[in-house]
Amino acid sequence: MAPKGGKHPPKQTATAATAASAVAVPPAKDENRTLASKEQTLFKQVLQQYETKQWRKGLKTAEQILKVKPEHGETLAMKGLFLSSLDRKEEGYEHVKRGVRNDMGSHIVWHVYGLMHRADKNWEEALKCYSQANKIERDSLNILGDLAILSIHLRNYPLYVDSRLSILRVAPRLRRNWLGLAIAQHLNGQFAEADRTLRNYEEMLRDVPEGEYDLSEVLLYHATVLDEAGEWERSIEFLQENTGKIVDRQSYSVLRAHLLLKLGRKEPAEWAWELLLEENPDNYEYIKAYVKARGADVDSKDIEQTEAAVKVLDALAEKFPRSLAVRRIALDIVSGQGFETRASSYLTNALSKGVPSIFADVKALYSDREKRQTIGKLAEGYLKALEATETFGVPELAEDDTVESSAAYLWTLYFLAQHYSALSEHSKSLQLLDQAEQHTPSLPEISMLRARVLKRAGDVDGALEAMTAARELDGQDRFLNSKNAKYFLRADRVEEAEKCVGLFTKQDAPSPLQDLIDMQCFWFIEEEGLSYARQGKLALALKRYHQIYNIFNEVDEDQYDFHSYSIRKYTIRAYINLLRYNDQLRSHFRYRGAAKGAINIYLRMHDNPSSISPAPLTNGALEAVAQAEREKAAKKEDERRAKEEAEKEEAAKAASKKEKGKKVANKKPAEEEEPAPAPAVDIDPNGERLLATATPLEDALKFLRPLEKVAGAYVETWALSFEIAVRREKYLQALRALRNAHALDAKDPSLHPLIVRFKVLVSSLPADFNASLKKTLDDGLNGLMGNRSVEVFNAEALQIGGSKYTLASAKGTIAFRGDAGKSETEELLFQLLKDADATLDDTVEALVILRSLSSSRSDEFVKAATAKFPLARVFKTKEELAALKAKREGGAIGDEGKEVVEE
Repeated sequence: MAPKGGKHPPKQTATAATAASAVAVPPAKDENRTLASKEQTLFKQVLQQYETKQWRKGLKTAEQILKVKPEHGETLAMKGLFLSSLDRKEEGYEHVKRGVRNDMGSHIVWHVYGLMHRADKNWEEALKCYSQANKIERDSLNILGDLAILSIHLRNYPLYVDSRLSILRVAPRLRRNWLGLAIAQHLNGQFAEADRTLRNYEEMLRDVPEGEYDLSEVLLYHATVLDEAGEWERSIEFLQENTGKIVDRQSYSVLRAHLLLKLGRKEPAEWAWELLLEENPDNYEYIKAYVKARGADVDSKDIEQTEAAVKVLDALAEKFPRSLAVRRIALDIVSGQGFETRASSYLTNALSKGVPSIFADVKALYSDREKRQTIGKLAEGYLKALEATETFGVPELAEDDTVESSAAYLWTLYFLAQHYSALSEHSKSLQLLDQAEQHTPSLPEISMLRARVLKRAGDVDGALEAMTAARELDGQDRFLNSKNAKYFLRADRVEEAEKCVGLFTKQDAPSPLQDLIDMQCFWFIEEEGLSYARQGKLALALKRYHQIYNIFNEVDEDQYDFHSYSIRKYTIRAYINLLRYNDQLRSHFRYRGAAKGAINIYLRMHDNPSSISPAPLTNGALEAVAQAEREKAAKKEDERRAKEEAEKEEAAKAASKKEKGKKVANKKPAEEEEPAPAPAVDIDPNGERLLATATPLEDALKFLRPLEKVAGAYVETWALSFEIAVRREKYLQALRALRNAHALDAKDPSLHPLIVRFKVLVSSLPADFNASLKKTLDDGLNGLMGNRSVEVFNAEALQIGGSKYTLASAKGTIAFRGDAGKSETEELLFQLLKDADATLDDTVEALVILRSLSSSRSDEFVKAATAKFPLARVFKTKEELAALKAKREGGAIGDEGKEVVEE
């Protein structure tokens, strides 16, 4: 939005602030503030030309004024704004800064300076400039509007309330200004004030048509504000008073039902939720709320509550026999014989209908050992019965003598294969898949599951071949194509992955990868980063992680336009949800994965810079590459503009013929249209500059800070925070990170070796270290370790049991005993192989530790690990891998899988 206002007579200047801090401003020279009548008219044209994006014309007009008044501050600022819009940013900033120096008492120069910063996403500096412009010109709606939008964008709620209140005082007749103030007060926690503002708004309305959507949204929003303020009685009364004016009946009904439940009005709440269930009996929220209204609780651990909830769910299942959600929720809370009966009914219904996703549906139940065994027993029984009698062999189904179709047998094999894969019994899973493939060779799901099983077993190449076979069964399936590309990346065949996924990307894109980055395709970028990290190509891995970081920044910045749009369009409740979603944006698992990968690379760079491959290009070569990229992009842009101009010329000729010489209304001449900005050129496409950083820990903090703010519910966040703090010698921060992680999960095995390491570090601090700080650290560590010695604390981790704790204890032993504990560590790592829950990843990590100790027992460990994980390629020699490759090339994937298992 362009700054408004022409030249005004000289006036006393207010105190101004630079972009960095407030400073006293001397009165501007008169000749730098005033313009003659002709120049004033030209300056108004300058403002209008900026509004209409006629930047070249505006630049020429500004230069006309500057010929007469070369030091006129506001014109200099506007000239800088035009230059910046024409991709001459450096010149633009020079002119704007010069304009600010020449006329620091003008609100226009500060507003322009703020617009410059805002265009560069420099939000904090833009806010300072807008605030200074507002101090000088308090009643400018343009300045107040920009100030309000930027303050909510930065979540400065008190400033947002002030700016919205100022806007309302200047323009009280605009309805949206009342809404803007109410939203600001609501977000600032001023519920009573927001309620009052909304009531005033509603009282202003006259002759509103029936069924008006805008009013309906405002009324629902008002009720939501009362709900969040804890005024449930008032909220429900408000809904009842305005029930005829609310168009969105579902939102009305859900909100009213929630309020009745909060108020403890069980009978009307039960009735309200039952009405909603009749509309959608598969809605989990409705089902759980209905159970609560009936005096039970699905999520309660109390036995009586659970039994009551089961009874309510059984009644619901009778009333809504087609609702799968009701029966699925019951499986979560019931146990024993009741679980077996319900699970049997649920599974046979899905298998009979051929539902491929049934295992994914019940997989959450596998955390309960008894339920896991029950499901396996049922599925085995179904398979035997289908082979013998072509029925599921369930007594409840035997009465109608129904013979199942052959598809039921196929999906039972498919289900059991997934069951055994989840139990890490991969050989059984592959054998079942062989049977399924003989039954129906053309089903892609079988090859996909084979790929997943082989991947879990550690055979990434075999998994890739199986997934490729699945894709080739249906070349038009985008999902199969994406899965195949992912498996290429997991096999570290990046070029083939990009070629594969390129079958479905834009054909005119610079490259498949660039198109996926533009489309914000997180999974591919992250998987490619992980692949590069495994290959030791850290520059490219770091580049991918930074691209994910930048995408999240783009998503965050995209909300800027919605701050005004949502109020204008009355989508208030959706807007509030958007703000709250964006506040937690970087808790997304894709950001956490990218942050972890980038931080680990930066930690490695700090710990052992010599292990990082030097950049293959010198700075001069890098600049040459960047210049070549810029020239290439400029050439493409010139070609694009030439094509557009030719098309416009053809269109103009056609229009001219059609109108028979008449002037085409509102048609802007092609020569007056401003060129589109040239596309940005990536000057570091391979990440060499990122890897050449001299401040790896500071760069790691850039990824960590958002995690600490919004992903503090994950132990992994505080483990990364600890690693960085220790290396920066910020020991109090390291202690805080350990405490936060300990508060989340005191028994998390990843936390144990960190505590031991820190205890050893603090114990070895020099004698001249700050005594009070050391006492604080010792007290904090004693609290974390329960006042136990390191030896006792480390031994207790082993007693908990499980491969994770065995591995944690081994790491702890290395931390406090070093080489002296080598034999003890070796024994712990060999013990890990005996743990039933030891995963392939745990075993690989144990092998890495052994090799880091230069253990003579590494080969012995590899042999034992190969026996435990016969398909895992990581434990095989080059000769064995070559033999496997020869077998695979000579036979089918299924045959190869069986051969390796038999070995």
